[in-house]
Amino acid sequence: MTSQKILSCFIDESGDFGPYNSHSPYYYVTMVLHNQNDDISDKILGLENRTFNLGYPNHAIHTGPLIRREGIYLNDFIEARKHLFHILYYFTIHLPIKYFTVRVKKSECADDIVQTAKLSKLISQELYSRNEFWISHPHFTPPEAKS
Repeated sequence: MTSQKILSCFIDESGDFGPYNSHSPYYYVTMVLHNQNDDISDKILGLENRTFNLGYPNHAIHTGPLIRREGIYLNDFIEARKHLFHILYYFTIHLPIKYFTVRVKKSECADDIVQTAKLSKLISQELYSRNEFWISHPHFTPPEAKS
């Protein structure tokens, strides 16, 4: 019996739909791909220990509020917030993951329909540009091979 590869995909967005606004000029979509056969539990434990030691037990770092000094980060000095960024950065660069981000400039979109179409096209282009990665997973069927 062979072990089955399971590919996880996490998708997150940043920005908002709607008319252009100077505080949010872009809309981003990021996809993070992780082969579940690549164990990252020790790296997650390390991240949890580091955040705990900084006074954030059971804490997920949210970069938006961290940047804007909101919520739990309201009274934190810049050095403490920088430290959280560094922890998150070093955690991420040592993970066996693949990721990509697409960006749409909202001022170039007449409405939500145009914005959605541009996002769809960019995501599709990114997915197709990684065909070798997808094909390396045994349960992937290329679009042209589907019946």
